[in-house]
This record gives sequence, structure tokens and C-alpha cells, in this order.
Amino acid sequence: MTRYHGVEVIEMTKNLLPVALLVTAAAACGPPASPPPGPSDAAALPSGGTVVIGLLSDVQGWNPYLADDLDTAQLLALVYPTLAIEQPDYHRHPPSFAPALARAWTWSDDHLVLELELDPRARWSDGVPITARDVVFTWEVQTSDDIDWLHSDAKGSITAVEAVDDHTVRASFSRVYPYQLMDLNDGPIVPAHLWSSIPFADWRDTDWLPRSVAGGPFRIAGHTPQQQITLERNPGYWDAPLPALDRVVFRIAPSEQSLVNQLLAGDIDVLPSLPPADLERVRAHPGIELVIYDDRSYTHLCWNTTDPRLADPAVRRALTAAIDRQTLVDVVYGGFGRLGVGPILSSFWAFDEGLEPAPHDPAAARAGLAAAGWSDSDGDGVLDRAGEAFTIELLAAAENELRQDIALLVQADLARVGVAVEPRFVEWGTLVAAVDAGDFDGVVNRWEEPTQIDLEGLWRTPAPDEPTFNFGRYSNAEVDRLLDEVAGLADFAAQRPLYHRIQRLIVADQPYTFLVENTRLTALASRIRGAEINSATPYFNLERWTVGREPAR
Repeated sequence: MTRYHGVEVIEMTKNLLPVALLVTAAAACGPPASPPPGPSDAAALPSGGTVVIGLLSDVQGWNPYLADDLDTAQLLALVYPTLAIEQPDYHRHPPSFAPALARAWTWSDDHLVLELELDPRARWSDGVPITARDVVFTWEVQTSDDIDWLHSDAKGSITAVEAVDDHTVRASFSRVYPYQLMDLNDGPIVPAHLWSSIPFADWRDTDWLPRSVAGGPFRIAGHTPQQQITLERNPGYWDAPLPALDRVVFRIAPSEQSLVNQLLAGDIDVLPSLPPADLERVRAHPGIELVIYDDRSYTHLCWNTTDPRLADPAVRRALTAAIDRQTLVDVVYGGFGRLGVGPILSSFWAFDEGLEPAPHDPAAARAGLAAAGWSDSDGDGVLDRAGEAFTIELLAAAENELRQDIALLVQADLARVGVAVEPRFVEWGTLVAAVDAGDFDGVVNRWEEPTQIDLEGLWRTPAPDEPTFNFGRYSNAEVDRLLDEVAGLADFAAQRPLYHRIQRLIVADQPYTFLVENTRLTALASRIRGAEINSATPYFNLERWTVGREPAR
């Protein structure tokens, strides 16, 4: 699934709160008609070679239920199997999915019970069959208070997961809702025969690497912390054809520039996220290809709506009108990105296409601020009200130069309408602590959106003294009511008009200034063949990649 949300340097996940599988109405009764490839297809792919992928961070660990960052989740998805595979078609409709460990599934007439048929060929890399016992055990892991998995909320409406026999699983739900299969699928299947003997209370003190076996296309071959992770073809992979690659090496570097330099030198083959500033340098290299596509993320300014200066939506709308976001896209992002619109990305099926980006209108900004009582009574160039100057401290991560550039452009734009911005660049842990506590005026942030439309975590009124990703403490009673109504609906078509209304309410209130919908640039060596690069995951079909001539390493 694609439930992770994060900033480019700070990996924040919005789903303590929630990679998501969605079931369309047409797919609700079973998998697509085309069967998975059989063993006879294995000869269709050439074999051999190594692909080197550049990363900024090491794997957090080898147990997927004790990690909370996107890079780790995407890497471990190559090792551990899932019941189904999300397809990258969320632009047109809620994403569909294809069979994986579950080769078929059927619903009860009341849509409260889902029965899944597991592929009897499935084996762990140590030869032990993958069975219903593993699926049931995985559900126990996901719902354990001792494990406290980051996405356990996805299992909240699942009342039971039972083994009917070795290759049949029955899941029961407390209610009918659009994301039932997606929620059941959320999280990889782990090996009961190796892990069930370890009490959940001891998991965080356990070394998982020696206990790791593969049920996916690759298995773990080596790990040098903070330097390199090596996966190799799983020779016992049951869902033929076998991966064409011998190995996948993840090389870890301390900075984006180090990764770009290694890419240009031929030391790495894939850079999943190329900084826009390096585009022309990389584009001029004859041995590298670029893939440019819509990312599932947006960059924004989050305003603290509990601050009296920022509590008025009219003031927040004025701040947005004062910021030249197109120049920001052109200068900071090198033209790669689209103006932000609202809380649902414009590339998503549920986006309200009647919404337009807020215009850049400094005159309207000045008028809005004046109507809210702000004026320059002492002629110093900074607006004031009741003796208080309109000065905003704007936080940005010290590790992220792009965020800092945004803060400086915002500072210049708001100064032109009389609002003084004081950028403050702090270490990311300090930034997170400040926004968690609500101790900030504004912050430059980025959310990576799940393919499941999930507005709860960011936009529902937060409960007092409870953790929240609604950092700005935004509250709108009608938004809350509509979120309740959406949650009670059983199909996507009924949800769509409510999502449109929610978007319009939030855009009118501007608790965020929606700056940019991000574009991702992925660079890969031209010798790589067959790579389907998309926003579901950079490794979407990695088992089908092939390589040409192997350079010296």
C-alpha cells in the first residue's frame, strides 16, 4: 500500500494515521481475468546483472512492523509478500489491484466476509510453505498493543482473520466500506514458523536479520550499516518468472549531491529522486535517462490557526494571495511542479476539477489585511494591529535547502504587503517537536499522499492533548460532519461529491497555503530495460528489470 506521508528530509507519516490498495466496484468480486505468469514464462526474461540504487538513508530494520519510514517499507516490499499488488491507476479511479499471495478472493452476499485463496506454490526462501497460518499470525502482529504498529488503525474494522485450511483465509468485517480489501492487504506477510516463538514484548530487542526469510522476488544477501544493502534473486520465488537480476544493491550516501556525483560517474544506476537543480547536468549525460512524472506529494505552508493573528481565514487567504507561487515553482523547482490547489492532489480521481489555484494578487492581499484591522500606523513598513506588529516566524528544516529557499521567497513576498517573516532553520527533530506542540507560527512542510483518499488525520478537529498530524489545529464543524458522513458510505461514487465539498471548505479557509504539487524526476542508467517508473513505488516491477553491458564496479 501507499499509506506513507513524509517530507523530503523529514519522514513524517500521516497515518499513525496512514501504500494503499483500493478496490473498485468492478474488482470487488475477484481478481482480474488474466492469471499470473506461470513457471513456463521464466525463460522469457534474460538473466543476470546488478542494479545499484542510491539512497540517503539506511534501512531502519528488517522487521517491517517495527519501521516507520518509506524507504524501508519500499525495500522490504521486495522481500516479504503481500496478499495483493496495488496498481498505479489512482489517477482515473480508486486504484485496482492484482493477485499476489492471494490468487483469488470472493465476498459474502452482505460484503462483511472476504474469503481469499492463497497460491499453493508459495514458499519462504527456506523452503517452508507460506500458508494461512502466516496470514493469521501477521494479523495478530498488526493488531498487537505490544507491537504498536504505525498503521494498526487500518485493521480497526476487521473483527477476525481465520485459517479455513492451509490455503484459505477468511476475514470478517464489522461494517461495509470502500477500503475493506485495501485495509486487509495493508502490511506484508511475515513468517510464523520463525517469528511466532518470540513474544511480542521482546520484538524491539530482537535482531531480525538472522531471522529474515524471503517470500518475495528478492532475498537479503548482505548489509553494511550506513553504507550498503544487497538483495539477491530469491531462487525459490514461487510467482514465476524469477527476477532477471542477480542482485540489487542499495548504496547509501550522506547527501543528494554525493548521489548525483555517483550517478554521473556510473557508480549508481538509479536515483529515485533527482533534485531539479541538477536536471540539466544529468540530462547532458549520454548514459542516463530521465523519467518525469507527477509525484503524490504537495509542499505547503501550514499556519497555526490557534494564533490570534492567523485565526481569521480572511487573513490566511490574504497571505496566500501575497505569495508568488508560480515564481516559486519556476525558481526553486526549476519549473517542475504545478501550483497547489487544495487537500486532494489534482492528479487524484477525487479531486474537484472545478477548483482553481488561488491567484497571486498582492492588491487583494493588502485589502484583505486592511479589512482585518491591520495597518501600518507608525510608517515602519510593517503592519500592526492594537500595537502588535504582524511578524511571523516561519520554520523550515535546516537539512533541506529547498525548504529554506521557499522560506526566503515567502519572506520577500510577504514583506511587500507589510507582513514581516522571520525564517528559522532548525534541525528536523526540533522542528517536529515544535509543530507537535503547536509552538510555531508557520512551517514549510510536504506531505506525501496515500493513494487512499484519507482526510481524517490532517483536517478533522483534533482532540485536546492527543497526538495529531493536524499541526495547525484547524477546526471546521462542517468539515468534521462531512468526514463522518464519508466514513459511513459504502461506495466511492457516493463519497466523491462529499470530498468535493470538503475540498472547497478547506480551500476557502486556507489553513494551508498550498504551494506546489510536486513532480518527481527519476534518473536511471540507459542500460536498464523494462523499468516501469511510477508514483506507486520506484521499484514497481523491479523483478522484471534487465540490464545491458555490466560496467566495472
